[in-house]
Amino acid sequence: MKRLWLLRHAKAGPYSADDFERALAPRGRKNAPAMGEKLAAVGCAPERILCSAGRRAVETMCGVLPSLPADLSIEVMRRLYTFSPGNVLQCLRELPEDTGDVMVVGHNPALQELALYLAGRGEEEAFAVLHGKFPTCAVAELEFPESPHTTDWDEGSAFLRRVLTPRPPRYLRTPLVD
Repeated sequence: MKRLWLLRHAKAGPYSADDFERALAPRGRKNAPAMGEKLAAVGCAPERILCSAGRRAVETMCGVLPSLPADLSIEVMRRLYTFSPGNVLQCLRELPEDTGDVMVVGHNPALQELALYLAGRGEEEAFAVLHGKFPTCAVAELEFPESPHTTDWDEGSAFLRRVLTPRPPRYLRTPLVD
């Protein structure tokens, strides 16, 4: 069974004319290594990372890398600096047949929409998060039990195992009591 982790870049600095070069904000620099630790705790061990060439995505990848296996292959791709889920899926479908588990580090709405497109079934709580806000530095984990090659990945072919977020979703947070 193959797994796909879709990691949205961590919190970036303010919008600017040069969106491609936007760096991570202090919160993003803090959240990326913490998300790496969460990923390691759930057994995330991709064989390959495909990362957008956008600065904030590369910085996010660098933040999670210390918690991932050291022998993985990394490809930084300008093509993944996209907001289209179809472009991300096309990059995945072009991977060699023997590719194992994959992580994509990129941008929204592409990653959230791709996760929703691929996930035909899954954990209820994960769907609740994914249908709501897919925050910066969130990760959707998808499993493909009957689709051994990425060319077979299509609408509804995945099981949404979990969505990890830097903080619990709002509906799960304990309200403050006076």
